[in-house]
Amino acid sequence: MMRVVLSLCVAVLVALPAIALAVVGDVNQPDVCYLCHESVQDQQEAPHVHTAFAEGNCSNCHNPHASKHAALLAGEERDICLSCHAPIAEALTRSTSHSPVERGECTACHDPHASQNSGQLHLPLIEQCTECHAVIADWLKRPMVHEPVASGDCETCHDPHGSEFAALLPGQIVETCRSCHEADAAMNAAHGSPALAESDCTACHDPHSSDGPGLLRSIEHGPFASGNCTTCHGDMDGRTDFRVADIRTLCERCHMSTRQFADFPLHHNLDHPRSCVQCHNPHASNVEALLLKRSTDLCAGCHFAEPEREKPRAAYATHDVMDCGECHVPHGGVNENYLRTLSTDLCSDCHTEAHQVSHPVGPDVIDPRTEMAVNCLSCHQLHGADFAKYLPLDPTRDLCLQCHRR
Repeated sequence: MMRVVLSLCVAVLVALPAIALAVVGDVNQPDVCYLCHESVQDQQEAPHVHTAFAEGNCSNCHNPHASKHAALLAGEERDICLSCHAPIAEALTRSTSHSPVERGECTACHDPHASQNSGQLHLPLIEQCTECHAVIADWLKRPMVHEPVASGDCETCHDPHGSEFAALLPGQIVETCRSCHEADAAMNAAHGSPALAESDCTACHDPHSSDGPGLLRSIEHGPFASGNCTTCHGDMDGRTDFRVADIRTLCERCHMSTRQFADFPLHHNLDHPRSCVQCHNPHASNVEALLLKRSTDLCAGCHFAEPEREKPRAAYATHDVMDCGECHVPHGGVNENYLRTLSTDLCSDCHTEAHQVSHPVGPDVIDPRTEMAVNCLSCHQLHGADFAKYLPLDPTRDLCLQCHRR
């Protein structure tokens, strides 16, 4: 009898998958799903509908019973999307990937079901880009706007998924520009043929918008503004490149005060052949002092790998919103970390109430960890920390015990 019961149980277990498949095969997936998900059904009328959704294959992306993932997804969002959209996987191998692609967040830009917009974007293209790149709204307010920006077609110049070139460009800067701006006689006359072959168009022109004609950047270097190119460049015969002397030597001809930086105990590598143009645009810029970017972004380009105490933290990530130059001298100085003055004096210029604190500071108070005078940095992390008042540790106990162990 036991053998008969056991045989029946085995037979049922073997038959269950086949029965389940037969039942599922008779089910119209959308009809079942729409019993609860009515709002999704309305999306079927949108002009741009995801193929799997249009064909009613909800289980292509969702597990109808249970899942470890949000929205009952059948797997990681990235893996589900790439199972059909394999060409996008190649974007992940490129040197520059768009942040949402790198994070596997396809739905940050695309609606997985349907949309009123091409590419199933949540919003029209330029509005979608502005969701993260808020500066686009400012570009559109300027008097001169580059045509692709004005028409909302960011993809004319940028690949939204990944690229082998900076800023997600489809090619080198000059190649990208020349895909629309042919090197005709007028352009050659204004720039010179050799320059067009190798130049960085964005050295003079803002690729998005400008306050002046020709999309020229708003702050111009004196020789460039006056059209005296030969102040910096050799004779231009139309057959040779625009040669320049050693950058530092060239800049010092006019900016003589920069020579003193070499005498400071701390200074940047002034012997680098391109030292000045690592930070400054020699032609034009939208940032004061002809900086390539606003100072916080420019400095972060090199100083993102500072010691742990200098890294921005999640809880209190930035020291207000201020330029690096408010505390640091960018070229050279006599104080540690290029500070404009000793840290305690520097901090008290803004933090006048700091004189009211009870903990002593100054040359007569020695930090046992460093055997140096206690100053603001003994307790506070300048750029960011995990606790209020930019403290690196819990101030109720752990911070104090760093020095006061008895």
